[in-house]
Amino acid sequence: MIAARTLGMSKIQSIKNIVLPQALRISIPAWSNELIYLFKYTSIAYIVQVRELTAEGLLIASRNFRYVEIFLIIALIYLLFTFIITEIVDRVEKRVRIPGIGVEKGVHLRNA
Repeated sequence: MIAARTLGMSKIQSIKNIVLPQALRISIPAWSNELIYLFKYTSIAYIVQVRELTAEGLLIASRNFRYVEIFLIIALIYLLFTFIITEIVDRVEKRVRIPGIGVEKGVHLRNA
């Protein structure tokens, strides 16, 4: 902030161009974790995804009497959704990360 002010930037310009981008880059891993937790654990996600998937699975399984296979497919669909969200967030995190901050020897802080 002091360096930006020394270069002649106003307070708003220095916050917009210097401070805010750095703060957002540092906060992305925490936001990504919250997004994944939101997907997995909220009641809305539970009602929309799990109930819909299991209801359809029960309907299909009752016709075919293949409950194990159907519910394994449902579990794979749910796992696929979670994997896709995680990959998207990881790519955003890698794209905007500051070199040398938050990554040590190729291991993300989230995985440590």
